[in-house]
Amino acid sequence: MDVHAGNIIHNESGLRLIDWEYAGDGDIALELAAVWITPGERRRLVEAYARRAAIDAQLLWRQVALWRPWVLLLMVGWYEMRWRQSGDRQFITLADETWCQLDNERKG
Repeated sequence: MDVHAGNIIHNESGLRLIDWEYAGDGDIALELAAVWITPGERRRLVEAYARRAAIDAQLLWRQVALWRPWVLLLMVGWYEMRWRQSGDRQFITLADETWCQLDNERKG
């Protein structure tokens, strides 16, 4: 996801995030796994999406859980690459935090 002002829409129903950079028909479980929210919020998001799409919430949750480690590894790689390119310590800090998150999610 590419969160910046150009990808935020504000209307009478509130804020909406859009990102058309890689628009396509992909695995929704991957998209939901990539949303940067707490595990509880992710669970609620998956359940709400499943209700809205009339699909099995437990199956979708299992698919999201399978994607999570890969999403976190992609994030770590991006943060570490940006740190090497820029020297900005913020990126290596984010990489370290994401490694910790990956370890915590792995432990359950």
